[in-house]
Amino acid sequence: RDLRAALHRAWPMLEATDLVGDLWTVPAYLRRCAPSLTVEQVRALQRAEPTAWTVSDLPLLDAARQRLGDPEVSARRRRHEAAVAAERDEVAKVVEHLVANDDSEMHLMSMLRGEDLQRALDDPGDGNADSDLLAGPFAHVVVDEAQELTDAEWQMLLARCPSRSLTIVGDRAQARHGFTESWQERLARVGLDRVAMSSLSINYRTPEEVMREAEPVIRAALPDANVPTSVRRSGVPVVHATRADLESVVDRWLAEHDDGVACVIGDPSFAPRPRVRSLAPELSKGLEFDLVVLVEPESFGTGFEGAVDHYVAMTRATQRLVVLR
Repeated sequence: RDLRAALHRAWPMLEATDLVGDLWTVPAYLRRCAPSLTVEQVRALQRAEPTAWTVSDLPLLDAARQRLGDPEVSARRRRHEAAVAAERDEVAKVVEHLVANDDSEMHLMSMLRGEDLQRALDDPGDGNADSDLLAGPFAHVVVDEAQELTDAEWQMLLARCPSRSLTIVGDRAQARHGFTESWQERLARVGLDRVAMSSLSINYRTPEEVMREAEPVIRAALPDANVPTSVRRSGVPVVHATRADLESVVDRWLAEHDDGVACVIGDPSFAPRPRVRSLAPELSKGLEFDLVVLVEPESFGTGFEGAVDHYVAMTRATQRLVVLR
């Protein structure tokens, strides 16, 4: 018992959550791990509740677990071995019962006593069935919305794909937190220096009428943004009206269209209806709607983030766009 206590004091069993949580509650730890941080930055990163996790904590938790290991591995393996042993005992009892009651001439049931046959019935697992199925390694990884990944998040992916074989899909014009460098520069910085680039030049979703008004919005923030050329026209110009017209715009569209979906973006007070959703601008990415109604897009924010939210919200429209101010 004394020896075990001494070992635990010398080599305590550390959890990734404890290690990362200490960074946000013990300033000295954070300064030791990140000496380039100023006193003000260290103070700003401190938390009253160390385990009030955010998405930004995930790469740190992952890196800590990679270095510390999974403390539950041994326990899972012991549980698995105990389960296998219990199952073997049960199988042995069944076999003995079958052999004892075998009245065939050749006593075929006695063959079940063979160790090879009994081992064939064992669970082939190694006790890690409940371990992280996303830990890898993977031969190839497809990365979507890659413009949003931080350097730390890229390290999570690369740790799971040692071959560095990836298909990366992203749009600098949709990076809410800014993406002023080129893709080659960004990927080289995170450790990917052999890159074959292919740019999307044709827009199949958004009609020309909408893209004509959306392009200046993003170019004001990112002059070299890749804005694809629309392959079609809808014949419906973008409509500009007042916020007071919101209900009538939606009612008229529903009356004129028996199918299709619409979305009101930027008005949290608008109650969703059948076939009409209500979303914040940052939640509209990746979606598309026949009708999009933007409510006071200037309120989406200023700077790069506001421009990106405005541009993304506009380009969700596949047929009609209405802008209310």
